Amino acid sequence: MDIRRELQKRFLFDLWCTRKLTDSITTAQPFDDQPACAAFLSHIINMQQIWFGRVIDMNINNTQPWEEHKISDIKPEAKKANQLWLDLIGDHDMEMDEMIYYQNSNGVNHRSRFSEICRHLVIHGQHHRAQIKLFIKRSGLDDPLIDYGQYIKKIN
Repeated sequence: MDIRRELQKRFLFDLWCTRKLTDSITTAQPFDDQPACAAFLSHIINMQQIWFGRVIDMNINNTQPWEEHKISDIKPEAKKANQLWLDLIGDHDMEMDEMIYYQNSNGVNHRSRFSEICRHLVIHGQHHRAQIKLFIKRSGLDDPLIDYGQYIKKIN
């Protein structure tokens, strides 16, 4: 599998996980950690948007890392953010090893390869989704299976 296809597959996994967790927290009765779960899901979406702006060297909006979306907006916002990445990865004018120069949120200059930024975003999302799963489990709700192995079983 080439790197473009591999990265697109990872972003589709990322979206699948976000959708499953969103369904889990929205179908449950309100629980104490529900706002924290929504905040983490919003953060994942926001960081995908912020990083997209860094990669294409354009501030596409004034998204803040911890700006919260309404729970009802999480799935459509996740889909929009994810589609930006799927399209960019699929754009053969974008080189996978292209060096991206950017400033982090503290104004410090950095550089990373495009493919590494893509991988970072999926790993970053999974880190926060693990935190959400802890909140869900602690609340006594059904623990949604969002492991990569579960995703592969679903799509195959």
